[in-house]
Amino acid sequence: TALVTGASDGLGAYIARALAVEGARVVLAARSADKLESVARSIRERGGEAISVQADVTDETARANLVKRARIEFERIDILVNNAGVEDIVCYEWQRPEDIRRLIEVNLLAPLLLARQILPDMLERGDGHIVNLASLAGRTGMPYGAVYAATKSGLTKWSLSLRTELADRGVRVSVISPGFVADAGMFARRETSPPAGLGVSRPTQVARAVIKALETNAAEIIVNPRPARLLTGLEALSPQLATRVAERFGLVSFLRGIARKS
Repeated sequence: TALVTGASDGLGAYIARALAVEGARVVLAARSADKLESVARSIRERGGEAISVQADVTDETARANLVKRARIEFERIDILVNNAGVEDIVCYEWQRPEDIRRLIEVNLLAPLLLARQILPDMLERGDGHIVNLASLAGRTGMPYGAVYAATKSGLTKWSLSLRTELADRGVRVSVISPGFVADAGMFARRETSPPAGLGVSRPTQVARAVIKALETNAAEIIVNPRPARLLTGLEALSPQLATRVAERFGLVSFLRGIARKS
Protein backbone atom coordinates (compact mmCIF):
# COMPACT_ATOMS: atom_id res chain seq x y z
CA THR A 1 0.00 0.00 0.00
CA ALA A 2 1.35 3.40 -1.02
CA LEU A 3 0.13 6.72 0.33
CA VAL A 4 0.79 9.60 -2.08
CA THR A 5 0.22 13.21 -1.08
CA GLY A 6 -0.51 15.96 -3.59
CA ALA A 7 -2.01 13.28 -5.85
CA SER A 8 -4.87 15.21 -7.45
CA ASP A 9 -2.81 16.41 -10.41
CA GLY A 10 0.72 17.19 -11.53
CA LEU A 11 3.54 14.85 -10.53
CA GLY A 12 1.45 13.22 -7.81
CA ALA A 13 -1.06 11.83 -10.29
CA TYR A 14 1.73 10.41 -12.46
CA ILE A 15 3.41 8.84 -9.44
CA ALA A 16 0.18 7.32 -8.16
CA ARG A 17 -0.61 5.75 -11.54
CA ALA A 18 2.93 4.39 -11.86
CA LEU A 19 2.69 2.78 -8.44
CA ALA A 20 -0.67 1.24 -9.34
CA VAL A 21 0.79 -0.23 -12.52
CA GLU A 22 3.46 -1.88 -10.36
CA GLY A 23 0.73 -3.48 -8.25
CA ALA A 24 0.51 -1.13 -5.29
CA ARG A 25 -2.79 -0.30 -3.65
CA VAL A 26 -2.80 3.48 -3.66
CA VAL A 27 -4.18 5.99 -1.16
CA LEU A 28 -4.44 9.39 -2.83
CA ALA A 29 -4.41 12.54 -0.72
CA ALA A 30 -4.91 16.19 -1.70
CA ARG A 31 -7.18 19.15 -0.99
CA SER A 32 -9.18 18.93 -4.23
CA ALA A 33 -11.76 16.16 -3.76
CA ASP A 34 -13.12 16.12 -7.33
CA LYS A 35 -9.74 15.98 -9.07
CA LEU A 36 -8.47 13.49 -6.53
CA GLU A 37 -11.36 11.10 -7.14
CA SER A 38 -10.86 11.46 -10.89
CA VAL A 39 -7.30 10.15 -10.53
CA ALA A 40 -8.46 7.33 -8.26
CA ARG A 41 -11.17 6.38 -10.73
CA SER A 42 -8.67 6.30 -13.60
CA ILE A 43 -6.59 3.80 -11.60
CA ARG A 44 -9.59 1.60 -10.75
CA GLU A 45 -10.73 1.60 -14.39
CA ARG A 46 -7.37 0.03 -15.29
CA GLY A 47 -7.78 -2.71 -12.71
CA GLY A 48 -5.89 -1.10 -9.86
CA GLU A 49 -6.94 -0.44 -6.27
CA ALA A 50 -7.18 3.18 -5.15
CA ILE A 51 -9.06 5.36 -2.72
CA SER A 52 -9.11 9.14 -2.48
CA VAL A 53 -8.97 11.00 0.82
CA GLN A 54 -9.44 14.76 0.82
CA ALA A 55 -6.83 16.18 3.17
CA ASP A 56 -4.77 19.28 3.80
CA VAL A 57 -1.46 17.81 4.91
CA THR A 58 -0.69 20.88 7.02
CA ASP A 59 -3.68 20.12 9.26
CA GLU A 60 -3.00 17.73 12.15
CA THR A 61 -6.56 16.37 12.25
CA ALA A 62 -6.59 15.84 8.48
CA ARG A 63 -3.28 13.94 8.64
CA ALA A 64 -4.61 11.69 11.40
CA ASN A 65 -7.78 10.97 9.43
CA LEU A 66 -5.75 10.25 6.29
CA VAL A 67 -3.61 7.64 8.05
CA LYS A 68 -6.69 6.15 9.73
CA ARG A 69 -8.55 5.81 6.42
CA ALA A 70 -5.54 4.16 4.78
CA ARG A 71 -5.28 1.61 7.57
CA ILE A 72 -9.02 0.91 7.57
CA GLU A 73 -9.05 0.27 3.82
CA PHE A 74 -5.72 -1.51 3.37
CA GLU A 75 -4.58 -2.41 6.91
CA ARG A 76 -1.16 -0.81 6.68
CA ILE A 77 1.01 1.71 4.83
CA ASP A 78 4.12 0.23 3.24
CA ILE A 79 5.19 3.26 1.17
CA LEU A 80 4.83 6.96 1.89
CA VAL A 81 5.43 9.36 -0.99
CA ASN A 82 5.64 12.94 0.28
CA ASN A 83 4.88 14.77 -2.95
CA ALA A 84 2.58 17.63 -1.92
CA GLY A 85 4.30 20.95 -2.43
CA VAL A 86 3.80 24.60 -3.29
CA GLU A 87 6.09 27.16 -4.89
CA ASP A 88 6.29 30.93 -5.03
CA ILE A 89 8.53 32.71 -7.54
CA VAL A 90 8.72 36.24 -6.23
CA CYS A 91 11.21 38.87 -5.11
CA TYR A 92 11.93 37.95 -1.52
CA GLU A 93 11.26 41.44 -0.15
CA TRP A 94 7.76 41.24 -1.68
CA GLN A 95 6.96 37.84 -0.22
CA ARG A 96 4.26 37.97 2.42
CA PRO A 97 5.01 36.39 5.82
CA GLU A 98 1.93 34.17 5.51
CA ASP A 99 3.20 32.86 2.16
CA ILE A 100 6.59 32.09 3.69
CA ARG A 101 4.91 30.14 6.47
CA ARG A 102 2.71 28.25 3.99
CA LEU A 103 5.72 27.14 1.95
CA ILE A 104 7.49 25.84 5.03
CA GLU A 105 4.38 24.10 6.37
CA VAL A 106 3.50 22.31 3.12
CA ASN A 107 6.95 21.55 1.73
CA LEU A 108 8.86 20.69 4.87
CA LEU A 109 6.88 20.47 8.09
CA ALA A 110 4.03 18.33 6.71
CA PRO A 111 6.33 15.61 5.31
CA LEU A 112 8.24 15.47 8.60
CA LEU A 113 5.09 15.13 10.68
CA LEU A 114 3.33 12.67 8.36
CA ALA A 115 6.40 10.42 8.28
CA ARG A 116 6.67 10.68 12.06
CA GLN A 117 3.07 9.48 12.34
CA ILE A 118 3.53 6.49 10.03
CA LEU A 119 7.08 5.50 11.03
CA PRO A 120 6.35 3.60 14.29
CA ASP A 121 4.29 0.95 12.45
CA MET A 122 6.98 0.58 9.80
CA LEU A 123 9.63 0.12 12.49
CA GLU A 124 7.51 -2.42 14.33
CA ARG A 125 7.24 -4.47 11.12
CA GLY A 126 10.86 -3.82 10.22
CA ASP A 127 9.84 -2.78 6.72
CA GLY A 128 8.74 0.33 4.84
CA HIS A 129 9.91 3.01 2.44
CA ILE A 130 9.58 6.79 2.60
CA VAL A 131 10.12 8.68 -0.65
CA ASN A 132 10.36 12.47 -0.58
CA LEU A 133 9.99 14.71 -3.62
CA ALA A 134 12.55 17.48 -3.27
CA SER A 135 14.12 19.56 -6.05
CA LEU A 136 17.48 20.50 -7.51
CA ALA A 137 16.63 23.95 -6.18
CA GLY A 138 17.41 22.48 -2.77
CA ARG A 139 20.94 21.73 -3.92
CA THR A 140 21.80 24.67 -6.16
CA GLY A 141 19.60 27.40 -4.72
CA MET A 142 16.91 29.26 -6.65
CA PRO A 143 16.95 33.04 -7.05
CA TYR A 144 13.45 34.48 -6.69
CA GLY A 145 12.48 31.18 -5.09
CA ALA A 146 14.65 31.41 -2.00
CA VAL A 147 12.10 30.08 0.48
CA TYR A 148 11.11 27.25 -1.87
CA ALA A 149 14.79 26.32 -2.20
CA ALA A 150 15.20 26.44 1.57
CA THR A 151 12.32 24.02 2.11
CA LYS A 152 13.60 21.60 -0.52
CA SER A 153 17.11 21.77 0.88
CA GLY A 154 15.72 20.94 4.30
CA LEU A 155 13.70 18.06 2.86
CA THR A 156 16.78 16.64 1.13
CA LYS A 157 19.02 16.84 4.20
CA TRP A 158 16.30 15.40 6.44
CA SER A 159 15.82 12.50 4.01
CA LEU A 160 19.50 11.63 3.88
CA SER A 161 19.90 12.01 7.63
CA LEU A 162 16.88 9.86 8.44
CA ARG A 163 18.02 7.25 5.90
CA THR A 164 21.27 6.77 7.79
CA GLU A 165 19.51 6.74 11.16
CA LEU A 166 17.14 3.96 10.05
CA ALA A 167 19.59 1.99 7.87
CA ASP A 168 19.71 -1.05 10.16
CA ARG A 169 16.03 -1.06 11.13
CA GLY A 170 14.37 -2.11 7.88
CA VAL A 171 12.89 1.25 6.88
CA ARG A 172 14.32 2.87 3.78
CA VAL A 173 14.32 6.56 2.84
CA SER A 174 14.89 8.01 -0.62
CA VAL A 175 14.74 11.50 -2.07
CA ILE A 176 13.89 12.41 -5.66
CA SER A 177 15.35 15.68 -6.92
CA PRO A 178 13.88 16.86 -10.23
CA GLY A 179 15.04 19.97 -12.02
CA PHE A 180 12.70 21.72 -14.42
CA VAL A 181 9.70 19.55 -15.30
CA ALA A 182 7.56 20.07 -18.40
CA ASP A 183 3.82 19.30 -18.66
CA ALA A 184 3.27 19.36 -14.90
CA GLY A 185 4.06 21.61 -11.99
CA MET A 186 4.83 25.29 -11.67
CA PHE A 187 5.94 26.01 -15.23
CA ALA A 188 3.06 24.12 -16.83
CA ARG A 189 0.63 26.17 -14.75
CA ARG A 190 2.36 29.38 -15.77
CA GLU A 191 2.43 28.29 -19.43
CA THR A 192 6.10 29.14 -19.70
CA SER A 193 9.27 27.16 -20.35
CA PRO A 194 12.72 27.44 -18.77
CA PRO A 195 15.77 28.27 -20.91
CA ALA A 196 16.44 25.47 -23.40
CA GLY A 197 20.06 25.17 -22.32
CA LEU A 198 19.05 23.94 -18.87
CA GLY A 199 16.92 21.08 -20.16
CA VAL A 200 13.62 19.74 -18.86
CA SER A 201 12.31 16.37 -17.75
CA ARG A 202 8.89 14.79 -18.19
CA PRO A 203 6.52 13.80 -15.39
CA THR A 204 6.78 10.17 -16.48
CA GLN A 205 10.53 10.32 -15.84
CA VAL A 206 9.94 11.55 -12.30
CA ALA A 207 7.39 8.79 -11.71
CA ARG A 208 9.84 6.20 -13.01
CA ALA A 209 12.48 7.60 -10.64
CA VAL A 210 10.15 6.93 -7.71
CA ILE A 211 9.69 3.32 -8.84
CA LYS A 212 13.46 2.95 -9.30
CA ALA A 213 14.11 4.31 -5.81
CA LEU A 214 11.71 1.74 -4.37
CA GLU A 215 13.28 -1.09 -6.35
CA THR A 216 16.92 -0.21 -5.75
CA ASN A 217 16.76 1.62 -2.40
CA ALA A 218 18.58 4.58 -3.93
CA ALA A 219 19.48 7.35 -1.53
CA GLU A 220 18.82 10.09 -4.08
CA ILE A 221 17.84 10.18 -7.73
CA ILE A 222 18.35 13.37 -9.72
CA VAL A 223 15.90 13.69 -12.59
CA ASN A 224 17.21 16.18 -15.12
CA PRO A 225 19.38 16.39 -18.23
CA ARG A 226 23.07 17.09 -17.88
CA PRO A 227 23.12 20.94 -17.78
CA ALA A 228 21.30 21.05 -14.45
CA ARG A 229 23.45 18.21 -13.12
CA LEU A 230 26.49 20.31 -14.02
CA LEU A 231 25.18 23.15 -11.88
CA THR A 232 24.75 20.76 -8.96
CA GLY A 233 28.36 19.64 -9.19
CA LEU A 234 29.66 23.17 -9.63
CA GLU A 235 27.69 24.40 -6.65
CA ALA A 236 29.43 21.85 -4.44
CA LEU A 237 32.83 22.99 -5.70
CA SER A 238 32.24 26.72 -6.05
CA PRO A 239 28.89 28.44 -5.43
CA GLN A 240 30.27 31.59 -7.06
CA LEU A 241 31.14 29.75 -10.27
CA ALA A 242 27.77 27.97 -10.28
CA THR A 243 26.02 31.33 -10.06
CA ARG A 244 27.95 32.64 -13.05
CA VAL A 245 27.08 29.54 -15.08
CA ALA A 246 23.40 29.85 -14.11
CA GLU A 247 23.43 33.45 -15.27
CA ARG A 248 25.09 32.43 -18.55
CA PHE A 249 22.40 29.80 -19.16
CA GLY A 250 19.71 32.44 -18.59
CA LEU A 251 18.29 30.94 -15.40
CA VAL A 252 18.50 34.08 -13.29
CA SER A 253 16.93 36.39 -15.88
CA PHE A 254 14.21 33.80 -16.58
CA LEU A 255 13.18 33.59 -12.91
CA ARG A 256 13.54 37.35 -12.46
CA GLY A 257 11.06 37.88 -15.30
CA ILE A 258 8.50 35.62 -13.65
CA ALA A 259 9.02 37.21 -10.23
CA ARG A 260 8.47 40.73 -11.50
CA LYS A 261 5.15 39.71 -13.04
CA SER A 262 3.93 38.28 -9.72
